[in-house]
Amino acid sequence: MKRKMISIFLHAAALLFLAILIVFLILWAKSPGVSKPITDSEGNPIKESISTIETIRLGGQEQYIIIRGVDASKPVMLFLHGGPGSPEVAFMNHYNREIENDYVMVYWEQRGAGKSWSKTIPTESMNLAQMISDTRELSEYLAHRFDREKIFLMGHSWGSLLGILTAHKHPELYHAYFGIGQVADQLEGERVSFEWAKARAEERNDSRAIRKLNALKFPEKESTAKEWIRFLMKERQYVNRYGGGTIREVTGMWPLVKIVLNSEIYTLREKLNFMKSSMFSLEHLWLDVIHTNLFNAIDSMSIPVYIFHGIHDYTTPYPVAKDFYNQLAAPQKEFYSFGNSAHSPVMEEPEKFNSILRSLTQKF
Repeated sequence: MKRKMISIFLHAAALLFLAILIVFLILWAKSPGVSKPITDSEGNPIKESISTIETIRLGGQEQYIIIRGVDASKPVMLFLHGGPGSPEVAFMNHYNREIENDYVMVYWEQRGAGKSWSKTIPTESMNLAQMISDTRELSEYLAHRFDREKIFLMGHSWGSLLGILTAHKHPELYHAYFGIGQVADQLEGERVSFEWAKARAEERNDSRAIRKLNALKFPEKESTAKEWIRFLMKERQYVNRYGGGTIREVTGMWPLVKIVLNSEIYTLREKLNFMKSSMFSLEHLWLDVIHTNLFNAIDSMSIPVYIFHGIHDYTTPYPVAKDFYNQLAAPQKEFYSFGNSAHSPVMEEPEKFNSILRSLTQKF
């Protein structure tokens, strides 16, 4: 009997090892770490297109940019991802690759995030001021490289905070600024988000959620980043479940994780480090997010400002963003509401988003 049990155990262990090996090999095969050529309907590379992954030193730190566009002569759009620490090139390629028909899209993997993650990054460099400096330096590089007087700047979520602050400080670099899921006062936004999640739980008579949410203590403004992250990891589960998260129809994290795992942009090592880099960035930058109130920091912009916001967004809540927009002065400004979107209208309603974007950029 003992020998039989050992045999069964060894057989099960061998099967488990084989299954792990197969999964590893599949992931490895899907992880070449390249940006594939942009092709026509017959699969031939388009001569005028650009599709490349490059490294660049910004603020003394090696970082990565992914540049993709059907026509390299089109306007240059620098895309600032959210998080902090959550690159979005895989999601953009999955949900809205069509945007590359109209722009040279530059997806920057910010300091400490995604492909730009490194154990050698000085933690003291992970701050908002340095990120603004990196953004300026990259913008100058892109304008010079593509021989443009100015470029366009687009920021999503955390990237919208970084983007609008950079455009405010260095307006000479940009034709216009586009904010998606605009951060304005995230401390107030988190209060709104928390109360919204509790109200949805009550409406649905979700007793487990009511109990879990009521047990959470909203962090003080002086709370540490780790205290905030512990709160957010729990509270965001319910924001996502009730349709106020990253993508309204995606109520859990696994569908988004699968998109990253299936992306050819990343090597296997980069995929395995993706969450680690995200948490690293969040831990070191979140207090800058919470402690920055744009209502006090920015009352006017000297370039056009266009905000795109899902009405169901309770990650960076819609009403807070709308209030900020209403008090902001700019030479041109518009606020576009997306009725079927939560936090990511650029991915949730791509046709509407791209159509509006084309109409705005044709002015420049």
